[in-house]
Amino acid sequence: MRSVSNRVLPLAARYGSVLLAALLVYYVIREPVRTAVSNISIPGKEGLHTTGPGNDQEGLPVIGGEGANGKTGLVEAAGAAQDIQEKNVQKPIGEDSKPYVKKYKPDPIPIAPIGDHFPYITHHESPPPMPENNLPPYPHVEETTPLLIGFTRNWPLLLQCVSSYIAAGWPAEDIYVVENTGAFRANRKQELDLQNPFFLNHTALAILGVNVITTPTLLSFSQLQNFFLDLALELDWRYYWWSHQDVLVLSDEDVKKNDRDHDWDHDPYATIYERCVGLLRYLGGPDMPPWATHFFAFDQLALVNRDAYLEVGAWDTQIPYYAADCDMYLRLHWAGYWQPQSEAGLVFDVAAALDDLAALFRVPGARATFRGDPVSAPLGDADARDESERAHHAAELKREQDMWPWVDKEGETFAHLVAVASRMQDLKTADQGVWRNTWQRRQMGGQDDPFYRDPDGFAAALETLVDAGRRVFADKWGHRGCDLLAMGIEGKDAWRLERDWDLSEG
Repeated sequence: MRSVSNRVLPLAARYGSVLLAALLVYYVIREPVRTAVSNISIPGKEGLHTTGPGNDQEGLPVIGGEGANGKTGLVEAAGAAQDIQEKNVQKPIGEDSKPYVKKYKPDPIPIAPIGDHFPYITHHESPPPMPENNLPPYPHVEETTPLLIGFTRNWPLLLQCVSSYIAAGWPAEDIYVVENTGAFRANRKQELDLQNPFFLNHTALAILGVNVITTPTLLSFSQLQNFFLDLALELDWRYYWWSHQDVLVLSDEDVKKNDRDHDWDHDPYATIYERCVGLLRYLGGPDMPPWATHFFAFDQLALVNRDAYLEVGAWDTQIPYYAADCDMYLRLHWAGYWQPQSEAGLVFDVAAALDDLAALFRVPGARATFRGDPVSAPLGDADARDESERAHHAAELKREQDMWPWVDKEGETFAHLVAVASRMQDLKTADQGVWRNTWQRRQMGGQDDPFYRDPDGFAAALETLVDAGRRVFADKWGHRGCDLLAMGIEGKDAWRLERDWDLSEG
């Protein structure tokens, strides 16, 4: 017993104090606090009661105890929660305000669907014969002569552009259409409808013998230009030409070849292609200054020195559309690059397509007519102020119609093609150019096609980007407009100049 007590006493002394402290915490601190809290009522929550003295009211739900009616509080807990929810339901936002009503824009004005502008290749599945004088050199010239044409919208206009270059003598295998529609491979798989603005006929272009390259996504103008530069790096093109798609070109059959490297005494005629090659050789001469661009009708057709563009940083993609060209060409100028301009043929800026593009190849029966031609359009009362104007219009129409028997038998003439292309260009620039870009919204269909974009919405978004790009250009150079040279602005001034216009102007 003595040995047991000697062991127990130290343990009791050690743990007795711990047990005493636990009892004190429970009875002196925890229980009084619990009791006090249980008797607290919550204002505004009449349907919620806790167990405790005086709170066991008849007919009211009880939580955690037993009510006067003998029901267990746990059973009534759900009912209490439901009462609370029903009495404190928050009304939906805007319930007391006027309901939102969607207001739709007017339906777009219907546009006549486009048709087949090149029935010859549709029926023959081959290109028409080339005009003999415009056949490309054979064998091919020593130089690499790629021509890049970007495409986003309006298939007839692109087809006309490509066909005109081929008919004018540019080798079809050197033409690269860069499909920039954002439709991925849908056009290649023939999944887009002809009335879709982004429709592109890969089969027709293959029949003509041209190449098609598709961008990975929809690019802005400046991004597309950098895509051209990257393509030139990938394919090892030191030089290349690029063209807008809304042009119609003709080799000038009335002008003798006057390129310095050509014996025009023995060959008085040169196609637009031959003259472009001659200019490339001329620019490569030993006495030529460093050059970056050679313009033909500004950049409606332009020859590019790839490395010069890369040296100055390529195109500024933060200026996506208009003003991007001003920024690029000025930076090349400030870097000391020469950018001359000369003619190589006839380049027309147009917004309409010929009804039958076989007319460019002088195919008999293919007449050079187009929708909207003022010569063939009826003359209304408002269009003629006197009888002499009506007589003049009637004479022009008769002259056109008198040519048809010849065209049906022999094909179009160069002079008439020039006259028609000139009218197409005049129509595009009429009324101070308000109709200039209407060709971009010529097709309004394809609602069920993959990657469909609303044509009006696409155009509106594009205008927003155009305006944003102009603002970026203005902030970059501290000045609105392309006349930076006249203002004394230099390349080193980019993003360093304060705005020189009143901020209240916008």
